[in-house]
Amino acid sequence: MSLRNAFLLAASLCLISACEKIDLEEENGDSDAEHIVPHTVGMGTQEAPYTVRQLLQGDILTAQEAWVIGYIVGSTYRSMSNAIFAGRTTYTGNILISYDSLCSSENKCIAVELASTSIQKRLSLASDSTHYRKCVAVNGTIGRYFNRVGLREAKEGYLLPGIDLQAIDPRPTDWEEIENKY
Repeated sequence: MSLRNAFLLAASLCLISACEKIDLEEENGDSDAEHIVPHTVGMGTQEAPYTVRQLLQGDILTAQEAWVIGYIVGSTYRSMSNAIFAGRTTYTGNILISYDSLCSSENKCIAVELASTSIQKRLSLASDSTHYRKCVAVNGTIGRYFNRVGLREAKEGYLLPGIDLQAIDPRPTDWEEIENKY
């Protein structure tokens, strides 16, 4: 092999390796180090996301971008009446999230549209059935999805393993009055 051919081969290899696909997810804040674990709820921010319960109660205005937290409980195809509450599904375009990890009712959950292939691979049950009943924080636009309130065009989201929503969103309890005997 001549010196000229060796040089051309080395230059070609450099050019080929320079065309390598770069994963920008980590640069865009999707690395585990950037995930914020909320300690409160109710404001629609990453630090204090809305809950599924708030969306279902109609307390939140639609057409706003917000973070929502809930448990992944299934997915659906074309309508909420086709909801599948199981870990193994074939639908990659959405997930169903609920405030109850054991939810099996379409009336207690919302559909989340997974807008990109990247988020589908990260969160859909078709990509990883172990996400079933795990807590997730998702960012998208609150709006109508499958003729109900839901989260459209979700572009960001991550699992929150080990998070118990009851710990950060405690339901108010009734106070018991104690009679003063003194």
